[in-house]
Amino acid sequence: MKFNIARQPLVPAFLTLFALAAACVYAVGPHAAAPEAAEGAIALIPSPGFPAWAGIADAAMAVSTPGELLMQFQWAHPLWAKATAALLILFTGMSIGRLAVRYNLYSVGTCLAIPLFGIIACGIGTGAEYLAGFAAAALLTLSAKNFCRAFRNGYGFDSIFRASLYLGLLTLVMPASLPLLLILPLAVLLFRRTLREVAVALAGLLLAPLALCYANWGSGGSFTAPLIQTGASFLAGAPLGFFTSFPLLRLAMLGGILVLDVFGVFFFLSDFYAVGTKPRFMLVFYIGMLVLAAGLLCGPAATANTIALMAVPSAVLLPFLFVRIHRAVSGPLYLLLLAAALAGIFLQ
Repeated sequence: MKFNIARQPLVPAFLTLFALAAACVYAVGPHAAAPEAAEGAIALIPSPGFPAWAGIADAAMAVSTPGELLMQFQWAHPLWAKATAALLILFTGMSIGRLAVRYNLYSVGTCLAIPLFGIIACGIGTGAEYLAGFAAAALLTLSAKNFCRAFRNGYGFDSIFRASLYLGLLTLVMPASLPLLLILPLAVLLFRRTLREVAVALAGLLLAPLALCYANWGSGGSFTAPLIQTGASFLAGAPLGFFTSFPLLRLAMLGGILVLDVFGVFFFLSDFYAVGTKPRFMLVFYIGMLVLAAGLLCGPAATANTIALMAVPSAVLLPFLFVRIHRAVSGPLYLLLLAAALAGIFLQ
């Protein structure tokens, strides 16, 4: 019997993801060899496009944001940072694969979403601040998983609160992800949540930012400084500047992934009513997330780590393509993506 990549079981998928994670953390450079780098961590953040806002935020900040703390930890403890990044990659990939199997998104028993996340996140989305990037991808995965869990009969207060909490924390870890806040109204509309649940979701969304504002105010800073700094960091740089600074080979692989995503969406729309009701709305939710995550690359604060966010919806949508095309095409295509990811890891 010939091997069918579309029916990839759990063990080979996990081993592939583990190999990609190990190769990624081995190849990534030691960005914190010098102790003085950790002391000047905040100074290495790109200067915002609005200097007035930046001056207010810098003068009134008394505590570090979660993103800054992750960068300082990465520079001060590179080996522990690599180990943490590897665990985050494994956790995120397994969470995506478990969601796809639990809700039977593809009408086929496959764990292909697990290695596909590793191919995209490790092969393309590894930058200098890799720990914050993989932490942001894990938070986005947890948020999306809880939004999908809230899609049920009756109230889902706990699920939608956790989903919004992870989403609010995500913006503090990676300010470039601010447009992803739009997945909250998208989830509310698609999953038909009530006004009571919307109020709970807004409370969860604001909890982490307001807690940071309170901690900063209690330490002697301004209450609104963390919000101003997050907005200023999002506006740092120039729009579309990511495409001019990103290596050409990895940019070509990114374009190939986006093209495959488009084909996956096309196959889903062609079989729209052949998919179950719950998987159908969830896949539409991930399509909206993919559009927002791809749009982040056009923003002024986009970096290579932003691709790790795009890897989450891509890993969910791409298996729909692999299970619909012939195995004579899907097998070589998967091996080509795997080889390109390994080349991207070791040649970055």
